[in-house]
Amino acid sequence: MAYFPILIDWQGVPCLIAGGGAVALHKARLLCGHGADVTVTAPEICPQLEELPVKLCRRPVTAEDVNGQCLVIDATGDGEAERMLSVACRERHVPFNSACRGGDGTVVFPAVRRKGRTMLAVSTLGASPAACALLGDRLAACIPDGIDPILEEMAALRPLSREWFGDQPTRKRFLHRCLDDMMEKERLLEPEEIERIRQEITGMEKTEEEEK
Repeated sequence: MAYFPILIDWQGVPCLIAGGGAVALHKARLLCGHGADVTVTAPEICPQLEELPVKLCRRPVTAEDVNGQCLVIDATGDGEAERMLSVACRERHVPFNSACRGGDGTVVFPAVRRKGRTMLAVSTLGASPAACALLGDRLAACIPDGIDPILEEMAALRPLSREWFGDQPTRKRFLHRCLDDMMEKERLLEPEEIERIRQEITGMEKTEEEEK
């Protein structure tokens, strides 16, 4: 396995879910919640899926259904259908997730936690969904509720750091120090606090230059 986590804008992206039960419903809600263009294909479809903004195809899924899709999810619980979709996706280089059986998927859905603009994604690559949920909750608890203003302040400090410091390692040290203080205090820094950090970093920079 060589999985690499990456965030993708799913707005309007065509996705196929094979299966019409509870697992398919869960995946459809996730994708629809992020704006994907979802098609659900299965002979039997649960009523809750009919309430979502998805295209419904009441028939068995086929390999041709993979054409034109950017993500395919097997939620049929049927080993033969899973293998057929896995082969079709590999031939067409389409990402494939096996939601029911693990199987031969090339995509893993992580446990996701959000606070404001901050998103955390945790995966054990299928080993333990319970561990994913627990780790996600614990990591999310480390993020202050007021994280968005802190992120906005960090965005404002980046151009200032380029004005104040001539090299990247020193800018990084300054920004990390500011972020550490704001995360610890769970508030924005006052201008005099930022200036004090700037003076400390400047002093450290001069000391290091003298020692060279």
